[in-house]
Amino acid sequence: MRMRTRRETLHRAAGLGAAVLLPSLLRPGAARAQSTEEEDLRDFLEQAIEVEQDSVLAYGTALESPNIDAGVKGTLELLRDQEQAHANAWRSALDSLGFEAPDPPGDPADSEELEGLAELEKSDELLAFLAEYEQTLLARYLDLAPPLESEDLSRTSAEVIASHAQHLVVVRSALGEDPAKVLERVARG
Repeated sequence: MRMRTRRETLHRAAGLGAAVLLPSLLRPGAARAQSTEEEDLRDFLEQAIEVEQDSVLAYGTALESPNIDAGVKGTLELLRDQEQAHANAWRSALDSLGFEAPDPPGDPADSEELEGLAELEKSDELLAFLAEYEQTLLARYLDLAPPLESEDLSRTSAEVIASHAQHLVVVRSALGEDPAKVLERVARG
């Protein structure tokens, strides 16, 4: 019997986790339990914190738009809060290594990842930007994460990836796409 790779396992977790939107129950990982070199882990955690902080800003920027439907705003607030929980979990893991976390951007113009977001006004444009960003985050986590030997960090990684898959399904659904088809594309990678 062939053992699954970490990427396959996380990819499967993302697909399975996207079935239902649930609040993220993240626990900070015990980074000290890692056998991976500290610099690699630090680099990953810093990048993860940065993309999650960018996500918080992206959802916050969309929420400030007067063109976002009131029904969608509640969902975007929930997704923004989950992004903040991700950033907090990664920050806690980085703190446990004794490294300082990067500061969050104050404006979309401060982040290369959010280029053009501030100029978007229409609800569909904002949602399409968020969906594309979620897709980018999924690929980034699946491709760049170092091997995680800590059970806490592995669990947190799987939860974050599944949460981003959920966010992608929810945002694409808000754009009128069939959730089942979106979920199928997420599961295929």
